Amino acid sequence: MIGPLAKDELASLIAGGEDSFTEFKGPDVSNRDLAKELCAFSNSAGGRVFVGIDVDGTIVGSEGWDEERIMNVARTLLDPPIVPGYQRLVWHQGTEIIVASIDQGVEKPHAVGGGEGKHYFVRVGSTSREASREELIRLTQASGAVAGDLRPVIGSTVKDLDDALLAGRFAGRRTIQWDALDETQRLDVLINGEIVHPETRGPTVAGLLCYGRAPQERLAYATVNCVSYRGVVAERELLDRAEIGGRVDQQVNDTVAFIERNLRNPSTVSGLTREDAPRPSRESLRELIANAVAHRHYGIAGPTQVRVFGNRIEVLSPGGLPNGVTPAAMRVGVSVRRNEFLVQYLESLGLVDAVGRGVVLLLEEAARLGLPEPTIKTPEGFAVVTLFVTS
Repeated sequence: MIGPLAKDELASLIAGGEDSFTEFKGPDVSNRDLAKELCAFSNSAGGRVFVGIDVDGTIVGSEGWDEERIMNVARTLLDPPIVPGYQRLVWHQGTEIIVASIDQGVEKPHAVGGGEGKHYFVRVGSTSREASREELIRLTQASGAVAGDLRPVIGSTVKDLDDALLAGRFAGRRTIQWDALDETQRLDVLINGEIVHPETRGPTVAGLLCYGRAPQERLAYATVNCVSYRGVVAERELLDRAEIGGRVDQQVNDTVAFIERNLRNPSTVSGLTREDAPRPSRESLRELIANAVAHRHYGIAGPTQVRVFGNRIEVLSPGGLPNGVTPAAMRVGVSVRRNEFLVQYLESLGLVDAVGRGVVLLLEEAARLGLPEPTIKTPEGFAVVTLFVTS
């Protein structure tokens, strides 16, 4: 939360100029222009708007602005509305500066205006600009309002789906005789089943990744990039590498195979007996990779990454943790699903735990094998799970 600003901090902020968290406005700023800045900070990481400072850092005062006007802009021009922090600072010779502090919005995306006239803004460096289509998708997905795996894959058609897999999907359904349906009826079934998007009439992300003929022809970044290093740090020389594509279940199984063939298995010899060191089970590796593939952010054009070191496995998922879940919550079994369709699909194949206890299972196995606890970190833009394979 952005707190009040001490007066002695103001000079250094002014000297630093505008940045990702700081915006200067003169007293002549319009209500709508101020709303744009409030909106951008709410949709980004938060920040402060200073009314009474020109863009060059000159203190000009905030005549015409007070708490009521700031709050009225935030309440009536933003959808959903926000409640910014309000602070009045008195500078030299009684010149007043108003500071509106905006936290990152919990109900984003926020927009300026309403109805068909809504405009969404984000903060990029020292400027606020209208969000691109992809940025708006990410903001909407982050709110939990739209499942990320149900967005349409632009340019794809139902011909990108594998008919044999679809027939298998509906096999045994008394109410759906797939082979007897005509093209229009099949399309209706696929739309109702969220495999095809109702507006584009082409596959959703989930539909393509679960039932596509060649998913990466349309979603080139929806892969798992695997590398193996000899030691415990990233080196230029690789032992092995692979770019693993295909459908999500194929990605899980092929990635697990990559990890298993690259895991070193140290052993000790006692007398005539050779004892292998403990190592994670195949079930744990499947859980680890399936969760990464199922919960990653498919609005971000980058692969899931797997790094195998001599002592650990690191899995990096684009997009961070979904919808406010924290590493601490995951350790006690809290599960939030970013991509419900993908999770259910992998559950049906037995590739992920059906009750969302994946991290708990990894912790339990590490304790049983005497290995260090897995760690979960969230550097900007990623969720990183580290599974240790040696003590």
